[in-house]
Amino acid sequence: TPSAADGWLGAHLGTARVDLIAEERYGVMVASRGDQAVPVPLVDVAGYKKLVPPDHPWVISAKRVGTTFGDE
Repeated sequence: TPSAADGWLGAHLGTARVDLIAEERYGVMVASRGDQAVPVPLVDVAGYKKLVPPDHPWVISAKRVGTTFGDE
């Protein structure tokens, strides 16, 4: 179940993205850095993979609540 913090983060990042669209700033994603929502050029992150090991606690927790990763 999403927490209040999840809702806040979604609203914070979503409104930041809408502001960027209103400014006609495309080709960027919005990232959270500290308490700020900042634009990050897609060329800076495209093709970059941040791999999470299968035994990571986040993966284990996700599997415990029914999330699948196509490895079953």
